[in-house]
Amino acid sequence: MTDISGTPRASTSVRSTDYGLWALTFSYVLSQFFRSYVAVISTQLIGDFHFTPQMFGWFSGAFFLVFALAQIPVGLMFDRYGVRYPTAVLMSVGTLSAGVVSVTTDPRLAIIAQAGIGIGCAPVFMGLLNYVLRHGVGPRDVRSITTASAIGMSGGLLAAFPLSWATANFGWRPVMALSAMMMLLATLGVIFFVRRRDEKPLCDAPQSQASSVRAMSPARTRGGLWTLMPVCLAMSVGGTFRTSWGGPYLADVFGFDILARGNAMTVMSIAGIGASFCIPFLVRRWSPKSLSLGWQAAGVLAALLLAAMPQRSPVISVAAICLLLSVGCIHPLVMSQARAIIAPGKLGLGLGLLNSLVFLGVALASSIFGLIAQEARMMGVSNADLYSRLFVVTAVPLVVGAIAYWFSPVGSRK
Repeated sequence: MTDISGTPRASTSVRSTDYGLWALTFSYVLSQFFRSYVAVISTQLIGDFHFTPQMFGWFSGAFFLVFALAQIPVGLMFDRYGVRYPTAVLMSVGTLSAGVVSVTTDPRLAIIAQAGIGIGCAPVFMGLLNYVLRHGVGPRDVRSITTASAIGMSGGLLAAFPLSWATANFGWRPVMALSAMMMLLATLGVIFFVRRRDEKPLCDAPQSQASSVRAMSPARTRGGLWTLMPVCLAMSVGGTFRTSWGGPYLADVFGFDILARGNAMTVMSIAGIGASFCIPFLVRRWSPKSLSLGWQAAGVLAALLLAAMPQRSPVISVAAICLLLSVGCIHPLVMSQARAIIAPGKLGLGLGLLNSLVFLGVALASSIFGLIAQEARMMGVSNADLYSRLFVVTAVPLVVGAIAYWFSPVGSRK
């Protein structure tokens, strides 16, 4: 029997581990869908709910703001109760909220329900991290996490052309109702297949792991964690153009209709999936830190290119957004690097803190973009100049994050 990365596992917990990983991975596919669907049907949502630009910013940011705020409490619950029950309870909230979005006509209730979907998705990736990394961070564990992350990116693909096609033919509300049903199935999968793994004291851990943990001084742990915090805040800011603002950008600047936007989002999702699937192979040759720094530098260049030429070519813009989006693929690398400097007994709390910054960055970016767009509209700024400003704002946290990350502890080559 093998784990999700295709690597053989020990026979003592093979069956539950495999099914648990697949249940959480399926849940992560849906989480990625809910992160991304707004960008494709943005104009339909704005029209049906009569959103102002600022209200649309609140709606698109509500998911990520609540998602971010939930990470530390979720991490504490994982440390105390394990992955299964907290994940199932919160996913139930997300299931109900997705159903509400599909039927309500009240814009304020829609914003609240969107936040509820964020609550439902909040424990999923954290659950994967805690489930796999609880007892170590060896090469197999890094490959399992990066492979599960890559599979999860297919949810963004579902929220691209399939979503645009279904919306054009059936409307977005039936699609959201179907998504709520899938969320319910995923919740049941977590309940039945995810088991709380036995916690082993450090003295019972493998000798190499125990030695590596003892070798980490408190000063190194405290000093290393701060270097990861800015990159966590910045790594997914560019993904805002895939999850929400890319749709309005392509519609306002290039006149893309819903099918064209769906095609563009499909290309972005395929690029993100391709980048994610490359990581398990690249970590065999380069350290997580080297890969992450290179990706951040590429993201900065993409943001500056878009800021300089926001209306030059839709092909160039989509390609640059693909590169900007792919920076988020370093998420599992940074989390596995963090695992090596977080005390085992506080893994949920430590990963929760860093993960909260990832989604806080997206939530803040989406809300700030809404404020900038509102002011620009009032001042009569052209569409191209408006989005040029947004891309400049995107580049700033990426630069700051890369500078801080430069000083992070060097991980071993996986």
